[in-house]
Amino acid sequence: NELMKRLMEQGLKEQGDQNRPFAYGFKIILHDAGKTETPAEETAPVAEPAEPSSEGTIEPIAEMYTTDDDVTVAVDLPGVDKENIHLSLINGTLTIIAGTSQLTSVEIPTVDADSMQSNYKHGVLEVKFSRGKPIRID
Repeated sequence: NELMKRLMEQGLKEQGDQNRPFAYGFKIILHDAGKTETPAEETAPVAEPAEPSSEGTIEPIAEMYTTDDDVTVAVDLPGVDKENIHLSLINGTLTIIAGTSQLTSVEIPTVDADSMQSNYKHGVLEVKFSRGKPIRID
C-alpha cells in the first residue's frame, strides 16, 4: 500500500496540476497454454488474435460517452503505433486490437457505422459515431 501511495503522489507531481483528473489502466488476462477456454454462451464472432500467447493479453481500459447525437469510445493505448491499431464494428460490438497483445471489445448502442471517426493522440484512441437522424413520421 505504501508503494502505491508513493507512486500516486509521484504521478500527481509529474502531472503538474494536482486537481486535474487522470486515469490509466488495463487488465491482464493470462492464458494457460494447456487449457482451452470454453465461452459460457455463444455470442457473435469477434476478431481476436490468431493464437493467444502463453504470456497473456492486455485488455486496455475503454470508456464510452454518449449524448443524444453521438457515441464516443476512448481507449488508453500508450506506446502503440497508430499503424498497429485495428478497429471493427460487428453486431453492435466495437473491437479494438492494438499490436499483438492488446485486445478490448465494447458493446455500443445503435449507431450509424458509416459515420465512424477516429483520432489517436498522446496514447489515447477516440472513436466517435453518430447515432443517426431519427425517422420522422408524418
